Amino acid sequence: MDSKKIVTKLPDDIFSEIQSKLKKIEEKRKSKIIFSIGGYSVSMMMSLHFHRIIRKIGETEVLELVLDSGGGQIDSASKIVNIFREYCKTFNVIVPFFAKSAATYIAVSADNLILCKAGELGPVDPQVKHPALDTFFPASSIKDALEFIESTKDPYIKLTMADKLDPFLIGAYRSAMRESRQYLEEIPHIKKADNMREIVFALTDKYIDHGYPINKPICKELKLKNYSEEGLDKDTENKIYDIHDMLINEIRENNYDLILISSQDKVIIGGPKKVIDIPKDLQTTFPK
Repeated sequence: MDSKKIVTKLPDDIFSEIQSKLKKIEEKRKSKIIFSIGGYSVSMMMSLHFHRIIRKIGETEVLELVLDSGGGQIDSASKIVNIFREYCKTFNVIVPFFAKSAATYIAVSADNLILCKAGELGPVDPQVKHPALDTFFPASSIKDALEFIESTKDPYIKLTMADKLDPFLIGAYRSAMRESRQYLEEIPHIKKADNMREIVFALTDKYIDHGYPINKPICKELKLKNYSEEGLDKDTENKIYDIHDMLINEIRENNYDLILISSQDKVIIGGPKKVIDIPKDLQTTFPK
């Protein structure tokens, strides 16, 4: 496919193939499944789109989210978890590749967390919005700047850096980190864990790099009660990776920001014209 071509929806043949694979997985796992594939996609708008897709599914015993995301806003992540829990008795998260930062919060909040062979989490490093620039910064980058200022012995560099670091960002960073710890501490299985402080520290402060891989061995070492060591059977995992590969290809070829897809509906955000493709019955509210 020509990468310059403007595509506003998944081609019918690709969507049909995904639907077929997805329905087979749902039948086998006795669940309803939603794929969420995108970059730094955890936002209030994402939670709204999730709700619209889940409402079409309706209340069910088991809802499973296949999540691939670099993160986003921690309060939006909490909203998404709450939405899922309102519509099911059991909420599972499957991570085929990565769920970082705010997406890690979603993953560790689930009843069952399943990491596929290439799956990993990351530190819950919230995004801080600069009011003047209308841009989000990882809280860890502000932390790094503060630590550099404190560590340097050159008074000129210290003064120059301190002058350039917006007081708002310093306050926002500290607030964001407190907020992240509080959200994690309130997750029921973490709150009840004997090693709660160790878990929260590992998910917020322990690792320097925003992208540090919190993988299967670390999840096991932390004794996360929702982490499933058993994982998926080989056939199911391969089917999930097949769908994941197809959606990643669509994202790359069409410059999409986010694809949410169930066996019934899809939401596509992004593309050369930042199109929003949603079910026809919702287009009066969110036109293309």
